[in-house]
Formats: sequence, C-alpha cells, structure tokens
Amino acid sequence: MISYKFKLYPNKEQKEKFELSLNICRQTYNHLLAELSNGFRKNELSNFLLDLKVCSPEMKNVYSKVLQVENDNLFRNLKGLGNSKKNGNKVGRLRFKGKGWKKTFTFNQSGFKLINNKKLHLSKIGDINIKVHRDVIGNIK
Repeated sequence: MISYKFKLYPNKEQKEKFELSLNICRQTYNHLLAELSNGFRKNELSNFLLDLKVCSPEMKNVYSKVLQVENDNLFRNLKGLGNSKKNGNKVGRLRFKGKGWKKTFTFNQSGFKLINNKKLHLSKIGDINIKVHRDVIGNIK
C-alpha cells in the first residue's frame, strides 16, 4: 500500500467542522474508556455508540464510521498496553484525553471521495479544496 499526503485548503466553516469533529471524537473516546472500566467488551461498546448518539445530538454532525474508528483505537491502545506489559515494561492505565489532544480522525472505508483532483468530499464536512501534486496510483482507501 502506498500513502500520499496532500495539502487541504478548508474555508472557515469547514475548519469549524474539523474542530467539532475532533472534539466529538475525543469525547467519544473518553466515554468509551469510561464504559470500558465498567467491564464492557468491544462489541458492547460499538452498540453503546448508538446510545451516545441519542444522548448527544451533536454526535450526528460526525460521520458514523469516524466514531467507530475511535472504538477500534481504544482497543488498539489497550492491546498495545498489554503487549508492553508482557515485555516486562511497567505500565499504567489508559488516560482520558484532554482538550487539544486529538489531532486526527480517520475515514476508514467510506464517506470520502476525490472529485476531479481538485476537491476532496468528506461526509458531514463538505467539499474541501485540495492540492493534488501527483497522480494517485490505484484505488483510494
């Protein structure tokens, strides 16, 4: 798999949607971490996302797959912590994330599309101007 980096040029409204998405992803991670300490498993936490959306209507402003990736990230972090402990390292526990901690979110399967090599469409955010400085080989994933 080849990865590319392209520069985005979002307008003011899109920047606000990015910030909102990052903040909601951080809050979702923290909610899932809190429920994890109550003994829930991965599948149960995936279902818990639906309950969170009912309680927090602002979560509907973020694409659903992006929030599901936060559940995957939580269990990936937990697995990494366990592996580190098996290697003999002293480990603590997963921490709740404060404001400004989250810098990325992931569209892992769908919800994105490159339009004429000039715009990137992200679901729930819109069409963002993009500088595609080289040809993309293969399918975008």
